[in-house]
Amino acid sequence: MSTQDPEGTTWGEPQPAQPKNWTGRKTAVAAGVAVVIAAAGGVAIWAGTSASGQESGPGGRGGFGGPPGMMAGGAAALRDAVHGDFVVSDGKGGYTTERLQTGQVTAISATSITTASKDGYTQTYAIDTTTRKVKDPKTGDTVTVVAKVSGNTATATTISEGSLGGGSGRRGQQGQRPPGTP
Repeated sequence: MSTQDPEGTTWGEPQPAQPKNWTGRKTAVAAGVAVVIAAAGGVAIWAGTSASGQESGPGGRGGFGGPPGMMAGGAAALRDAVHGDFVVSDGKGGYTTERLQTGQVTAISATSITTASKDGYTQTYAIDTTTRKVKDPKTGDTVTVVAKVSGNTATATTISEGSLGGGSGRRGQQGQRPPGTP
């Protein structure tokens, strides 16, 4: 006498193979893309709120929704970023490469800005009418540039004053709590 479960298989029979839609590699790639998108969104939010004169975002009051000096998730890794490229969705089913660089302005004009990072990396970015600047940077200022990369051309989308870390040079503040909190 055999008993069948609700799916129609006999007790003790091997279970049918389940379809495998997600491999470990696909899951890792999806997680990596999510982190990059979240980090890019954090940079965009920080640049947007900094443009309005608020002291929020990395290193400011309430950095990414937390107490002063605290940052959440992958955005914390960007605090000390010097330069690097990342890929984001273009919103139309494709992807675009973006570049982030923090460094000192070595040259600037109405159509370009050249920035040199502490590690010696130098990049010239095109400036166009869509480029958002928090202030008008001058030669010698420290800035963070986020740019769209197309071939050998990088066009600045935002130019923010200072570094993502707020220029304080302090590290390890994640464990600190604001006065008056338990």
